[in-house]
Amino acid sequence: MDALLRGRASGGVSARTVQPAVSASVLRSLALSETKRVARVHSLPVHSLAIDRAFSRFMLSAGADTSIQLYDLDSVDATHTCARQIAPKQQVPSGAGHTRLVTSVEWYFGDCGMFSTGSFDNTLRVWDATEMAEACRFDLEARVNRHRMSITGAHMLIAVADESEHVRLCDLASGAFAQALPVLAQGTSALAWSPTEPYVLATGGNDGSLKLWDIRQASSQLLLLSSTQGQNSTLSEVGHAGSLHGKVGDMFFTSDGAHL
Repeated sequence: MDALLRGRASGGVSARTVQPAVSASVLRSLALSETKRVARVHSLPVHSLAIDRAFSRFMLSAGADTSIQLYDLDSVDATHTCARQIAPKQQVPSGAGHTRLVTSVEWYFGDCGMFSTGSFDNTLRVWDATEMAEACRFDLEARVNRHRMSITGAHMLIAVADESEHVRLCDLASGAFAQALPVLAQGTSALAWSPTEPYVLATGGNDGSLKLWDIRQASSQLLLLSSTQGQNSTLSEVGHAGSLHGKVGDMFFTSDGAHL
């Protein structure tokens, strides 16, 4: 690693060569904390976690028991072991909100005062994090697999991937559906907003399809992405054919918005 970094500093090694080596080194160094542990309060599997972007301090967890837990990662309680325990500070108890499995939870961009959740009970709900009370609800008439809000702050749209023939865009400003992007009948399992282009959305289907959309255009679909493209291809270089083999589990853009 030191040799690579020296080579990069002297200009003899490209950034493309150094980046995966640094990333691999960081991943190998990851380990469970020996001084902190999160209290186990969910009675069934956890399906989603989210840490706020504003302070990287508050964590939400939700899952099959329908409860939502809010943790302060900087607040720990003493235990009889060396590890100190992080217990939830607030919660939405099971049965007090969603009635079926909670599939995804998202903080509002740039603020830890509001968050949203999606569920197999066919609803997307927006919550006041201070009171842990429901502030708004969208009834989608289909199981919600995932939802995402843009981190750019350019709009207040929440994109929802569900089992219907459309990806719905829910507008927090009006409390209504702003738009519906047509997808195949198999439904959508994953999606991601571009971190650099506020109106560009990527979706992944239950059938393995990967699509790129510009929601400002009448014909919104830009590309049908191919998993057979080279791993270093940028989005502008990707072709119009192909799909993954099987359901898309999740997707993310790189921080520069060039890779998915």
